[in-house]
Amino acid sequence: MSQECFTLKTEDTGVLAQLGERYNGIVEVRGSIPLGSTKESVSVNSLAKSFDTCSESYEISRPGYPNAVAELFKKNLSFRTSSKLLELAAGTGKFTDLLAQHDFAPTVTEWLPNMLKVLKSKHPKLSSVISRAEDIPFKDNIFDGVLVAQAFHWFANLSALADIARVLKQNGYLVIIFQERNDAVNWVHEYHKILFSYPHDEIVRFDLDKWKKVFNNQDHFSSLQHQQFNYSHHFFKETLTHRALGMSFIAALPDHKKQEVAQQMKNLCTTHEQLKNNEVIEFPYITHVYWAKVLK
Repeated sequence: MSQECFTLKTEDTGVLAQLGERYNGIVEVRGSIPLGSTKESVSVNSLAKSFDTCSESYEISRPGYPNAVAELFKKNLSFRTSSKLLELAAGTGKFTDLLAQHDFAPTVTEWLPNMLKVLKSKHPKLSSVISRAEDIPFKDNIFDGVLVAQAFHWFANLSALADIARVLKQNGYLVIIFQERNDAVNWVHEYHKILFSYPHDEIVRFDLDKWKKVFNNQDHFSSLQHQQFNYSHHFFKETLTHRALGMSFIAALPDHKKQEVAQQMKNLCTTHEQLKNNEVIEFPYITHVYWAKVLK
């Protein structure tokens, strides 16, 4: 592993820059989904499987989550260390890490086997299973909470919502967490301009909030409640390129286009006033926590 794969760690920071968007628990899609305004198309299912080949890089490059999220669980949702929690689309366990730090022991599901392998290497005592969000392999009414971090937008449909409600106990909660890059910071805004100049489908944009529509006109859950926290992730400047290349729609580009993205990221790091004189970058996030009570 190269030196740039390491990071400075501060309170509530992860281990490297975020690499890519989450594809765990994704619904298999027959055919393809058009990307942006071009005629190119890519199989979402194929993209998901491709991320299973870089699970170790995914693990070291994902940010962690703020301790305030776990404190919210205890205060607002009355989750205890004895609570039966299910984490869907757990990936390599970045959110699982936070839960474990606060002595929660969730059952975890993940669709990609290599991602789950990394998670199990860190948390070998946790119960885990490979499954999708629309087909949760557990009995009815057994969990106090179902948690989904950085993934719900991939399966925001009534089938998944119904199955999540099925496995929750009466008065149980569905909790959805997203890490939003703070576009109010100028260099992050420029970073986004580079990324989204390439063809992409809106499904990758959880920040557009289209996933919330599934909570309209349904009788499984109460209305969503929300709280947010500021969060910072610190990493070496060179890592920004790896982070960009790990984004779903960037990873799907041909090699010459990916090289083009890499060069633009290098230029951003060496010319932007907020970056050029810093070896370590502070990447600002807004951590969003949404929750809804099951209606039973």
